[in-house]
Amino acid sequence: MKSTHHTTKLLYHHCLSLDKVVFGEIKPSREHSDPEYLKSIEWLEKEVGFYPLFLAVGTTDEDLRMTGYQDNWRVKVASSYKDGKQVGEYRKKGEFPNQVLFSFNEVDGIFTDYQGWHIALNSAWNNYNISKQDKRYIFKYSWPRSKWIRKALDDAMGVQLVAPRLDLRLADRVMVRNNTTKKQLEETGFNNIEVKRITLEDSLSI
Repeated sequence: MKSTHHTTKLLYHHCLSLDKVVFGEIKPSREHSDPEYLKSIEWLEKEVGFYPLFLAVGTTDEDLRMTGYQDNWRVKVASSYKDGKQVGEYRKKGEFPNQVLFSFNEVDGIFTDYQGWHIALNSAWNNYNISKQDKRYIFKYSWPRSKWIRKALDDAMGVQLVAPRLDLRLADRVMVRNNTTKKQLEETGFNNIEVKRITLEDSLSI
């Protein structure tokens, strides 16, 4: 599958917990992947030829929410039913994550349809034997780069990019939840850092 080099006004976003941030290159780790999604990721690895990092592609807060950055402010993390009533599970002070969002003007990788990716996520039932038709939906092999760009601009949360590695030092913008985190990253060597909060899609916030 052909890898392309992207330069456009679009941004490519990847989110990491502060304790995973390094001033240098990162590569995806099979050992640290969520076991729930590992089989899907391994299927994708066979298709693209490398174990992937995932990046959201776009310009809107909806695209940023694809990365999990909004979890910095998510209070409600789960819900269940008890005695016929819905009961929520909420974070307490000191339990919130500290996610850092890195955004790039250009990244080497392969475009995929974000909604199509859910086909892979839901394919355990047939041992990830994904049809040619569904692969075409996910990868859109015939699409030129310009068409992917149009989709990303017109369809928030519509496009993701997979890449084999990412050099965090090359980020054109870094977003953090507070000034304390900003100072830590500046001392590490990062610049172009801004403190920014984004809203939750379900309006839950601290």
